[in-house]
Amino acid sequence: MADKNDVAQKSKQDKTMSEISERLGTETVNQIQDIVNQQRRQNAVQYQNDQHKQFSTNIECLVNAAREQQMASEQQIQSTLNQASTSLMDARRLESLYNSAQQLQQGAQMGISNLQMNAKQYIKTIEQMEKDCHEQQVSTDMQAIQSMQQAVSALAQAQNAILQSQAINKMFDSITKCEDSLTQIEQMEQSAITM
Repeated sequence: MADKNDVAQKSKQDKTMSEISERLGTETVNQIQDIVNQQRRQNAVQYQNDQHKQFSTNIECLVNAAREQQMASEQQIQSTLNQASTSLMDARRLESLYNSAQQLQQGAQMGISNLQMNAKQYIKTIEQMEKDCHEQQVSTDMQAIQSMQQAVSALAQAQNAILQSQAINKMFDSITKCEDSLTQIEQMEQSAITM
């Protein structure tokens, strides 16, 4: 019964992770398509004056920088979800091992006659523990390998964080330029009214 529940739970987790991966993949494709469409629209825009062109250019920079950050954030979410899923499976497996060990401990405390009468049940419990323990060992080994790979790529991640910080600064700069452009456009309108 526990095996069926574990399989059903794992299947549900796999389905959820698959749906999330598919959604993030679809969103990435949609965002790339949006970039292409926006560039086509930008090429078709007729600028009325230099301020209009400058404002549009600043907005385009801002949109592109924000999109890049959004995509990077979604990739980080995907990575975090994958790690969380692995940790959740590990926690459930370890909880199962703990509960089984407690059952065996209680059986031993009831004496040798209890162990003799329920030997088949205890053997089945031990076999399940062996299976869970083996799966946990494989999972832990994989995590150790991944951790070593992450250690190797830590410098690249730090560099990526610096680039992201620069991209945010670029976004802030674009926002400021947009504000300046709009102020100039507004002043042009006011000047036209006073004339």
